[in-house]
Amino acid sequence: MSTNSPTIFEKELAHELDKIPEQYLSNLLQIIRLFRESVNPVTETHSPDPLIIEAIEDFGLVRAMQEVKHETPLSLQEALAEMERERNLSLLST
Repeated sequence: MSTNSPTIFEKELAHELDKIPEQYLSNLLQIIRLFRESVNPVTETHSPDPLIIEAIEDFGLVRAMQEVKHETPLSLQEALAEMERERNLSLLST
């Protein structure tokens, strides 16, 4: 609220705050802060830890490697032929 004169919303909010017993105001302040943090975009100080992201990516890589460990590698010619088939399929679908 950047204006000097209180808006209708500010007046209504102040009126509602006056109705709350003083012993509960600290709880309300905590709720308001949590709400503000939940609706504000993630800031640099609240960004995910890079080590956690790296661990998740490493776990994904390990899972992907486990999924293909029993597959037989293609020869160069087989791989090129498969790429060509995929390319032709994608051209047909457009």
